[in-house]
Amino acid sequence: MNTITAPLRAPKSHAPTAGSSPAEPEHRGFLRGIPEAWYDRVILAVLGTTAAVLSVWNVNGATGYQDDEGTYTTQAFSVLGGELAPYAYGYDHPPLGWVMLGALVWIPDLLGLGGGTDIGAARYAMAPFFVATALLVYLIARRLRIRRPVAALTVLLLVLSPLSLTIGRQVYLDNIGTPWLLLAFYLALSHRDALWHHVGAGAFFAVAVLSKETLAIFGPALMVALLNRPSWSNRAFSLVGFLTVGGLVLGFYPLLALLRAELVSGPDHLSLQDGLAYQFLNRSGSGSAWEAGSGRAELLEGWLYFDTYLITAGIIAALICLARRRTVWIPVAIASFSVPVVIGNGYLPAMYIIGVVPFLALAVGAGLNALLDALEQLTTTLPAGRRTAFRLLAAGGVAVVLLQTAVPHWWSQDRDLLGRQVNGDWASALEWVEENVPRDETVLVPYSLWQDLNPDGTRSPWTVVATEKADLDPQFLLEHPEGWTAIDWVVQGPDTDTNIEIHDLTMAGEALENSVPVQTFGEWSVHRVRTG
Repeated sequence: MNTITAPLRAPKSHAPTAGSSPAEPEHRGFLRGIPEAWYDRVILAVLGTTAAVLSVWNVNGATGYQDDEGTYTTQAFSVLGGELAPYAYGYDHPPLGWVMLGALVWIPDLLGLGGGTDIGAARYAMAPFFVATALLVYLIARRLRIRRPVAALTVLLLVLSPLSLTIGRQVYLDNIGTPWLLLAFYLALSHRDALWHHVGAGAFFAVAVLSKETLAIFGPALMVALLNRPSWSNRAFSLVGFLTVGGLVLGFYPLLALLRAELVSGPDHLSLQDGLAYQFLNRSGSGSAWEAGSGRAELLEGWLYFDTYLITAGIIAALICLARRRTVWIPVAIASFSVPVVIGNGYLPAMYIIGVVPFLALAVGAGLNALLDALEQLTTTLPAGRRTAFRLLAAGGVAVVLLQTAVPHWWSQDRDLLGRQVNGDWASALEWVEENVPRDETVLVPYSLWQDLNPDGTRSPWTVVATEKADLDPQFLLEHPEGWTAIDWVVQGPDTDTNIEIHDLTMAGEALENSVPVQTFGEWSVHRVRTG
């Protein structure tokens, strides 16, 4: 006789919850009553405070203000005035990064932070992004089931790395986009079968790319993280949601160009097509990494100078991450970053490494956690006393390695970065120009100085002219048909000669060649142009 019986109920899953590790120690004594989530909250509070202090400590003393920082500072303040840039927006980058910066930069400016300068205030406005990056690294580490102490160490590796304390605190779009990128990974790695997590991952990845387009290189790693889930009942819906919403958000960029009638190239206007062609096809390359003296080789040396240890350890640890399904996306992220650097010849910006630093730290954390798991398995049959001794020996070994390698180097670099003052000459040049250059005379200045020579916007951008604009913006010749002879002064900064050479700035070069220095402040000098 056939019978109908109720199906057996599946046993409750005892899989670890988000952020928990099967290797978490049991808490005893008075700690037993504390909810697990509170441990992470306390650690997050401590790490967030540490990151916040480091994000503003001597942030205007080191490093020197760069022209790219001046560009984004200028554009952020332009956003407050309702414009994307003081000059015609040329689609060199999507504008979302400095739009977000503009939403924050008025706060330190209002509080008088930044030494009374706009570019200094902009560096303070970068602090929330620095802190968010640190906290998201911890949250991602916990979603990878990395032990709390190791996850906290991962964040310390990130925020104490000299790379983070140099370019990681500067006004770069990469620093703005990186926390959005990490938020996309955090959602993609969610243990829940929640469609909105994956839709959100697509949206936040698009926000990261619209903040800095080079962050798109981490798209393959995000897809691997999204697809390589151990259990995913609604895989197809989530993938469609991820791609659809991400594509829709990215679509705002070409829509912006379309609404401005600047989508495709034309004779009398800038266009998105021309901007993309310049960035990916026509821009001067940095040479090969294997060619001694090339821009690419020098940039690599510079990255390694600041932090050989995190870069090397991260690459080695990435190989360990390949052995685990839940961390296999980390080596994909590092490889996606590394391949264009190693085999490419195109333009390589100095701030390109910013995006990969969190993944290098995560690789080290995940690799160390995997080694600790292996040690536990090897010692699980030993008596409790010997097992504890082995674990203490392993912890001591890690401490010795750090103390003998990275710590002395980092201590020296970080102490220098958190204590030195390198923008004194910049400030002296600014003060001299403000006091001695007549407001109606045309002065060519590096972008790092531009905003602070025109903080109230009352001077025309064709009277205080960014160095590159005299050659690269056709409007200059409409404003000054006489060409370089219309330039009365040239302010030469540390990067002026390099910019003139890289961008073939003939107008700026002619003005500088036909000038005499009248005041010098270290690497900064002010030149009077002789047109007679």
